[in-house]
Amino acid sequence: MKTPTLIVRLIGLYLIAACGIGLIQIGHMHSLAGPVGIGAQQETVISNWQTYAIIGLIVGIAATASAGPLARLLTFDSESKKEDPDPADRLLKKKDENA
Repeated sequence: MKTPTLIVRLIGLYLIAACGIGLIQIGHMHSLAGPVGIGAQQETVISNWQTYAIIGLIVGIAATASAGPLARLLTFDSESKKEDPDPADRLLKKKDENA
């Protein structure tokens, strides 16, 4: 795995974790409010946070699932480079060329 792909995948995993925990905390806020409930003003703020957390969760899942193409897009790499599947094959090629 190349470094840009790793960075994109780690950012995606961070978004999944942070936004997932945020949604859990929002759920706990409603239960901690008790019978009085949350006021209308606070409800709009909570609704905005919930929307942000859901969007972040979707972006995190998408970034983690498609880290390779997204990393190529973000680094302006127009074509994917094909590497030898096994590094041992490259070493054997070098030995054959030297012989």
